[in-house]
Amino acid sequence: MINRVSTFSQYQNLTSNLMRKQGAVNNTNEQLATGKRVKTAGDDPIASVSTQNYKQQLVQIEQFQKSITLANNRLGTLETSLKNVESHIDSSKQKVIGMINGAMGSDDRSAFKSELESLYEGLLNLANTQDEGGNYVFAGHQVNVMPFVDNGGTVSYEGDSGHREARIDTSVHVKTSQPGSLVFQEIANPFGDYRPNYEGLEEGSGLTLLSATNSNSSDDAEYSIEFSDDGVGGLNYRLLSDDGAVDETGPYIPSEGIKYPNTPGVEPELAVKLDGEIVDGDQVTLEKTDTIDLFQTMNDVIKYSEYDSSSPEAKAGLQRSIEELNAAYVHMNQRRAEVGTGLKTLETYEAQHQDFELSLNKAKGSLEDLDYSKAIIELNEDMLALQASQAAFNQTKQLSLFNYL
Repeated sequence: MINRVSTFSQYQNLTSNLMRKQGAVNNTNEQLATGKRVKTAGDDPIASVSTQNYKQQLVQIEQFQKSITLANNRLGTLETSLKNVESHIDSSKQKVIGMINGAMGSDDRSAFKSELESLYEGLLNLANTQDEGGNYVFAGHQVNVMPFVDNGGTVSYEGDSGHREARIDTSVHVKTSQPGSLVFQEIANPFGDYRPNYEGLEEGSGLTLLSATNSNSSDDAEYSIEFSDDGVGGLNYRLLSDDGAVDETGPYIPSEGIKYPNTPGVEPELAVKLDGEIVDGDQVTLEKTDTIDLFQTMNDVIKYSEYDSSSPEAKAGLQRSIEELNAAYVHMNQRRAEVGTGLKTLETYEAQHQDFELSLNKAKGSLEDLDYSKAIIELNEDMLALQASQAAFNQTKQLSLFNYL
């Protein structure tokens, strides 16, 4: 049998085979070093496409998680501020109760006034709270504008009515702020549709408003009620509107209150309920508003702290302030409840994202992560094949015609 002499074609084939074997060994070594089976689309086109899709979803989840962290920080600051506002309101109410129940001298009134002014300043500072980034919490979207400004006892709101939001899922947004106008100046009026002004009360009066409602939403008039002695131990009332449309009189019956129109068989639009001792000459004005301003309430309390404790206007005004502070406390509790709902939503979606992230990583890993046991077996097989190819190549390249001459 005649041995065949190596040709150039055989040499090329052996070289190519050797390089393939070496490449297989190198590839398996790299897989073992990185722990990844799929590095490029060429390794496994289907797995590569799926892996890229998983990676994009993981990037989006990371963005949502960052948004949740930011939202948690914002809502945490908001919740703390509202809790402190509640505390200031409660402290203010206790001071007012003390003013109502105790006979105060000038020194007592001065001390109460100082404490109330301090509480007022504290509330104003809380209303102008800034977060760790220097943004005003209660300014709506106007985060760089100080929302509340005291103009000599009248507080104006410089922010807007917007809510800041955080996107925590594809179609889910959570409010991370509450506008200051809503929090501090849109508290539900505990009396209904009107706020009483007691400047017209006479000495010895104990009149206070229980409620005043109007079913006619287009009626923006201000009303006043005047009382006069009827000469037989009772009182008459006169109901006047500031636009002149209403001027009605009648006997005052405490159990029925005051109604307009006061016509049998006709449903009244305006209904007023009063309490306390009413004396001849008393006058109360009903100012139309369905909300109250916490800062106005506080300024009224400070004003009444300067009045003599026997003043009927001060006593009625302080009683009004108690009702308004109670309403403000409930209102703040509702604001905090809304924050709590937001925090609960964040907690829910954070857990969902964590679970989904775990599932995606598991699915991605099943496609691209290396099976070390299998890879080591493949490496041993590739090494044996490489060694055999190297031996064949070395033997073949030594063959020459000169060996047979």
